[in-house]
Amino acid sequence: MLKIETIQPREELREYIDFYYLIRNECADFKNTHYSFPHTVNAVTIYKEAAFYSSFTESNVSHDSANNFITVLQGKRQLPLKVNIAGKTDRICIWFKPLWINHFINVPLSDVMGKTSKRFTNWDQDPAYLTCLKACFEKQDATQRIHCLEEFMLSKLQPLNTDRLNKALQLLCDFEKAYTIDEIANDLAMSIRTFNRTFKQMIGVSPVEYRSIARFRHSMNDKLFSSSLKKLTDIGHNSNFYDQSYFIKMYKKLAGSAPSDFFSAIEKLGDDKLIFQFLT
Repeated sequence: MLKIETIQPREELREYIDFYYLIRNECADFKNTHYSFPHTVNAVTIYKEAAFYSSFTESNVSHDSANNFITVLQGKRQLPLKVNIAGKTDRICIWFKPLWINHFINVPLSDVMGKTSKRFTNWDQDPAYLTCLKACFEKQDATQRIHCLEEFMLSKLQPLNTDRLNKALQLLCDFEKAYTIDEIANDLAMSIRTFNRTFKQMIGVSPVEYRSIARFRHSMNDKLFSSSLKKLTDIGHNSNFYDQSYFIKMYKKLAGSAPSDFFSAIEKLGDDKLIFQFLT
């Protein structure tokens, strides 16, 4: 049985980090397969004693005592990801808000992130990182683990001027007004070419790709967390899917199934912050 805990960041990091979640399992025979879905956040996962492999559509994590720690940066994909877990599991995931991971790395995000999840070694160059992880995973209490990790995170924090990109994210996610990419670039006093290049460097995907993922997440949250029972047609309209056929088409691409099938299959975990579809 997976033990999932979510922890909120301390006040100094709330601008940058949405939350942390910890997953632990002590059973050597444990096996689990589930789907995770495209997200606008940037997720960094730290595994203890694990072997990790990922392709464009599937990730495999298994217990391997030969590996001390592995850090993985989730790819910015537009497809559901099948995740296979085998054996003991002990991991911490940091969910950075869109754009904000750039304040903790010394290269553009596009240099270290791709469409698939892969090893993230940017922090490995700092000896304090390994010291931090050893101390962190020795603790059993989730809050103490995160407190230890956050001491390292604060040491890596280097505030950047991201005002224009912050505004771009807000405009891209304004589904009521639905600004065009040209309009957003003009509002930021940037050429289309410069805007697309800068956005991809710092976010990891193009503005069009980001808005597609953000629209999917907006519609999903509208359905799952609304105080009233909403029809799928209303949800699609609220997220500016211009017709029902396009709404269904995009869900089949991003979630792997039509909206009605998707919402009947998923589960909310970790204080409703995680959305998975379990297969086993």
